[in-house]
Amino acid sequence: MFRVVVYAEGAGELAGRDTSRQRAPGAPLTEVELGAAHLLVRRCLEHSRGLPREVIRFEEPLRSRGKLARGSMLHSHDTLQQLLTWPDEERMPHLAMVLVDADGKAEERQAGLDAALQGLTVEAVASVAIQEFEAWLIADSEAVKSVLRKPLSPPKPPERLGRREAKELLQQWSEQHASKQEPAELRRQLAEQCALDTVARVCPAFAEFLRRLGPAHG
Repeated sequence: MFRVVVYAEGAGELAGRDTSRQRAPGAPLTEVELGAAHLLVRRCLEHSRGLPREVIRFEEPLRSRGKLARGSMLHSHDTLQQLLTWPDEERMPHLAMVLVDADGKAEERQAGLDAALQGLTVEAVASVAIQEFEAWLIADSEAVKSVLRKPLSPPKPPERLGRREAKELLQQWSEQHASKQEPAELRRQLAEQCALDTVARVCPAFAEFLRRLGPAHG
């Protein structure tokens, strides 16, 4: 079993269909508890490392002072070091993934994440979405059409959209064309159906995300 934890800035990236239960750190997540980020990471691990999806198991991540890490907490060097240090190595996952939004500061954010990940025992990969995770979800127009039942595409390449534009565009499309479905479920469907090669072609930051999730070094 290949055990993975995912940290992401927004609740939307990690929200699955079942949010009723609080999980202890290290607890395995069920399929319905996986959010769009989990599903996309799993597909990327299948693509980049050749791992069968049935061997990839997501687990509840560690907390910071008892709280799930969200937003700017993931920009802190000290917080990331704490979240990625397992006192009991037997409970340490095989991979820890940290995913944050650029918000116009892609190079600065990536440099800060890379510095925070130095010297860790766990294999940890950090990636910055430009400008936000939703840009990757709407990058494949065929997947968007399949999920929302409408031919839709952003007004410019996804990673050229301004801060929050991709997030707001996806919300707008969802309200107009799929208002009866839960936003988390729409995100899950987009993460499952988007063509990875297409997203990598139109979103260089996603191509870098795929590269970083490639075979482990060392």
